[in-house]
Amino acid sequence: MQNNKQGESPVFFREDSMNSFILVAALSSQIAFSTTQQGDVYTIIPQVTLAQPCVCQVQILALREGVAGQSRSQQKKTLSLPANQPIDLTKLSLTISPQDNVKIIVTVSDGQAMHLSQQWPPPATSS
Repeated sequence: MQNNKQGESPVFFREDSMNSFILVAALSSQIAFSTTQQGDVYTIIPQVTLAQPCVCQVQILALREGVAGQSRSQQKKTLSLPANQPIDLTKLSLTISPQDNVKIIVTVSDGQAMHLSQQWPPPATSS
């Protein structure tokens, strides 16, 4: 008696291919920061590159703690972002003294499967 399980293998191959495609798409989408510094003034430009075009919710959160106190600034906007090209999301110019602790968190999401988040400066790694 022959065990014929026709149709099962192609389904697994398709699922593997689809999972690989989703993984590749997620890995090729990224948020990066272009940063320049002149003295205490930092110019920070968050840039997003997406594997697929997206109507996305973009959130930029800037947190600062220093001698003068704390501040929190947040921007939210829905943008139509193209695929495969770096897009400048905003331009931030901040005066940052050595005593200041500054964190900028950028999040881009389509509200479904695609969710990217990146922090500037990158978290320090413990040695």
